[in-house]
Amino acid sequence: METWVSKQKRFEGQIFSVSVGEARLDDGTLVSREMVAHHGGVAVVPVLGDAVILIRQFRIAININILEIPAGRLKGDEDPAVRARIELEEEVGYRAGQLELAHTYFSSAGFTNERMRIFLAFDLEQTTQKLEFDERIEIVHIPINDIAGMLAAGEIEDAKTIIGLRALLARLVL
Repeated sequence: METWVSKQKRFEGQIFSVSVGEARLDDGTLVSREMVAHHGGVAVVPVLGDAVILIRQFRIAININILEIPAGRLKGDEDPAVRARIELEEEVGYRAGQLELAHTYFSSAGFTNERMRIFLAFDLEQTTQKLEFDERIEIVHIPINDIAGMLAAGEIEDAKTIIGLRALLARLVL
């Protein structure tokens, strides 16, 4: 186990903060640590008939258009299910009649506390897409029967999307 001996916030942004400091290991050794603090996020696998609705958007951090499930970050102590419903409507223009928490995971526990919650959305009702001013999203419908092959071929590279689609396939097998 490790405990912080000293920790200093070095950066405070809109999405995350960065702290650096020293931690003491169980044997007394002091080590330096860097940590990204994040409120966490949600992602949704929208199931519409025999297809899922994905989005394709450009991500500047990786400099490519990538296929993803709709997602967003939590604000403060916001209820993840509420945020998932908001993101679903904003990004793809649907409301879920049924929303199931499928999986929760830490993005990269070695340096961040970001926890993602993935929901499966069923019984969709079309509304109106309500993109935020800086979102440029292309909606893509993928047949459920194509998902396993796309995953096996490495066509999906986004972690939350891989986890969400695998959770959907596992749920459909039950």
